[in-house]
Amino acid sequence: MTKFIKKINTINEKIDNRIVQEQVKELNKIVKTVALKQVLAKAPDRLGLYPDEIEEIVNNNFKDVKTINHLLNSTRQFLSLKFGIWSLPNLTTAKLIRKEFKIKTAVEIMAGNAYWTKALNEAGIQTIATDSLEWAKTSSTGQNQFSRVENLSATDAIKKYNKVDLIFCSWSPNFGRSDLEVINTWKKYNPQAHLLFVCEKNGATNSPDFWKLTHFKKTPELAKINQSFVSYDFIDEKIFEIDEL
Repeated sequence: MTKFIKKINTINEKIDNRIVQEQVKELNKIVKTVALKQVLAKAPDRLGLYPDEIEEIVNNNFKDVKTINHLLNSTRQFLSLKFGIWSLPNLTTAKLIRKEFKIKTAVEIMAGNAYWTKALNEAGIQTIATDSLEWAKTSSTGQNQFSRVENLSATDAIKKYNKVDLIFCSWSPNFGRSDLEVINTWKKYNPQAHLLFVCEKNGATNSPDFWKLTHFKKTPELAKINQSFVSYDFIDEKIFEIDEL
């Protein structure tokens, strides 16, 4: 962590540009918050420079600008390697999920290190984190949990906690059919619950068949929630609600 942050801050001082300074300040805030196992109050501001911004800044510092832009764009990867998280929850979004969908209880499946569970709990939703924990056996971040995680597969968790108001899944794998198995299990055991996925459509998350075969709800409530969950990088991350059709 020290090397990544130190390099960004060193180049930032060298470039001495307002746009870069603001983004580096935002990145430092994100890393500090996550390191303290706290939750951001709101979605982070954008990281990474647009082409016209690079042209404006570059002058004689092309190499430095290119390097710092690469580092800013690598923030999500850095967070995954250092803390075992791919998605950054925020309290504004978590509170809107509670308010707009009138959620009192939830289970997070495939929770990983359960950062979203922490956010949902802090927002006033009684949330249980579950994961098969297979990945944790070989990952250096496997013991870096933000909330306690119960060792359960996604489908077993849905079966066990079949009275909750919300089933929540963030960054399901983009291979296999585990996401479709989740939907089928939800339909059978707890169809009255809201089923939300945090993902990128046809991108970094979820299986190709998930995007081909699944029906999604489009509601004013979900639109309001997603207005508070703007992606901070080139991953077009959004919250999707599954329709029972």
